[in-house]
Amino acid sequence: MNVLIFDQRLFILLSRGFLMRFKTKVDWWLQLIFAGFIIATILAIAGVFAGGTGSFIIAIVFAPVSILIILPIWLNTSYLMDESSLQVQCGFIKHAKIDYGLILSVSEALNPISSPALSFDRLEIQYRNKYSVAVRTIIISPKDKQGFIKHLLIMNDSIIINSKAKPTSKMTKLLMTFIGAVCAAIVIGIGILLIFCEKEPVVIIHSNSIQIEAVYGTDIDFSNIEGISLLDHSMREIGAGTRKNGYNGGAWKGHFSSGLLFVKPESSPTIQIKQYNGSTIYISFEKSEQTAMLYRELSAFMFR
Repeated sequence: MNVLIFDQRLFILLSRGFLMRFKTKVDWWLQLIFAGFIIATILAIAGVFAGGTGSFIIAIVFAPVSILIILPIWLNTSYLMDESSLQVQCGFIKHAKIDYGLILSVSEALNPISSPALSFDRLEIQYRNKYSVAVRTIIISPKDKQGFIKHLLIMNDSIIINSKAKPTSKMTKLLMTFIGAVCAAIVIGIGILLIFCEKEPVVIIHSNSIQIEAVYGTDIDFSNIEGISLLDHSMREIGAGTRKNGYNGGAWKGHFSSGLLFVKPESSPTIQIKQYNGSTIYISFEKSEQTAMLYRELSAFMFR
């Protein structure tokens, strides 16, 4: 009895112009990809404000994709029911507006074809073309599938419901799993790489050498060091020059025309290590006290 009353109230609300919105279900691996794009965009934009030209290039590639495509699809893929039709919305695009009377059937589906659905747990809707006898198909993935079907039947009780999903071949399942795993691995790999690139270097002083543990890390023999200086400037003020093979986001690491860098570009002072072979290494940490302490430790070993 309560269900009947609820359905009658729902029908009245719909008939008065109220919209019922059903959000899409989003598979975990797709959420991971979306999150990866957003995080990469945020880090790239942060790198731009820190002065990284490499981050600027990443930002102009990722930002439009994230802002104009990824975020709208992630946050605004839904299926709306008004008093006369079902409307399928995916991001900024309205994929279809289907009159209830034209809908023929709704079936469970595992079809991986591109569609306004963010999950492989899908519904396949078959409906007549409004202007011809042709039958069309659209695939969606409402999070509340049973609620969606129930409300659809309120508007057209002649719709055929096929609750059993169409069988999916083993090859298709393997392909779906492989694609999801590869995409997730790529996003995780990019995230780990960005974390390591932004992480401050670990400098270990041995009896005869200096070991720098970081992306583009290296070992320096004391016998090859011409001199160590503490420059009262940030790397940005000193000038890194052209990036050859390195990373220049919130941290600058790798090979630049000025030398091998392991620095926070805005932090000062900066340690400069000149070698007899003509190469120069720069080190700085976010906290100036940490940079100054390392310089004192290195000087103590150099002049012992």
